[in-house]
Amino acid sequence: MNIKDIELKKIINDDSLKKKFLYSTNKKLNITCNSLIGNFYLDSFNFFPITEDHYTFKNFYVWPDKMIEYQKFYTKKFADIFNKRKNLFKEFSDAFILGSSVSDDYYRNLIYFLPRIFFIHQKEINLVLHRDSSNKFRKFIIEILKQNKIQIKKFIYLDNDFYKFNNSFIPRYFKLIDSIRILRHNLLKDVQKKKSKIFISRQTSSSRNLVNESDFNLLLKSQGFKIINITNLSFFEQIKVFASAEIIISPTSSVLANLAFCSPETKVIEITPKYQFEYENNLKFRYASICKQLNLKYSFIEAEPVKIKKFQSNLNKFISKKVLDKSNYYQDLILDKKKFEKLFLKN
Repeated sequence: MNIKDIELKKIINDDSLKKKFLYSTNKKLNITCNSLIGNFYLDSFNFFPITEDHYTFKNFYVWPDKMIEYQKFYTKKFADIFNKRKNLFKEFSDAFILGSSVSDDYYRNLIYFLPRIFFIHQKEINLVLHRDSSNKFRKFIIEILKQNKIQIKKFIYLDNDFYKFNNSFIPRYFKLIDSIRILRHNLLKDVQKKKSKIFISRQTSSSRNLVNESDFNLLLKSQGFKIINITNLSFFEQIKVFASAEIIISPTSSVLANLAFCSPETKVIEITPKYQFEYENNLKFRYASICKQLNLKYSFIEAEPVKIKKFQSNLNKFISKKVLDKSNYYQDLILDKKKFEKLFLKN
């Protein structure tokens, strides 16, 4: 039996399909979360569920940027392998599937997965994440749940495989604007909005490190900028930094997902690699899209790629060697000083 996708219209008009979901609405935001409940299979790379009767719901469970290719789930080849293996999948019960990025990408963890945590109604849960989620992200989750008086009975960590879940929940993904609204509503409550100027350093990062950053330090400091290595901060501290900023300058980085917490009119200058390929479009417009949603003053400046010699141990597991070699996104950067000064003075 092949996998079949069910369109939203059919779910709305079919009582038996509607019963597969729990519906929760945040009345203040007017946002409804549909959670698939009961027994289902799960692809833990995409956190994409398949019901016992071989249904999927792409309207709810395709990532917002649609970067992942889902058509493979609907081929005969996939169905044959899936049906052959499904009785061998490891099983879990009574779980809430939050999910997390297989590469522990902060943007995806924050924008795709974390908003789902605010639609938990149980007081005790077994929480499902990918095994490669960082301790830092797990600590962030624990603190959020603690604030909401929800206890984690245990974490369930998944590898890249398929699993069977019984009597469990998996919330939908949200549109970008709804994810931002959910995050701001729940995480911006106690932030003091003292305006500051921030330059984000990537000197300890494995790619998109601005190798001539020292050329700009005197100019930045003379204009009152703080140079911050964001990786040294907790996620709550990162939120406060972005919420209190009036200007943010940074090489392209997943920490720019925190732009979701900026005040309107905040100036953002992104130092980007030179994108060359169509598959890079999602990365090219990712942070500009957040700025557009929040009316931030966005601009960018392109930097030249510098071939890095560091071994991309984590990325090699998920990205082909060809992409790592060809895409400037996975290289370090060098920025023309005059070009930067011109843009800097303009802003």
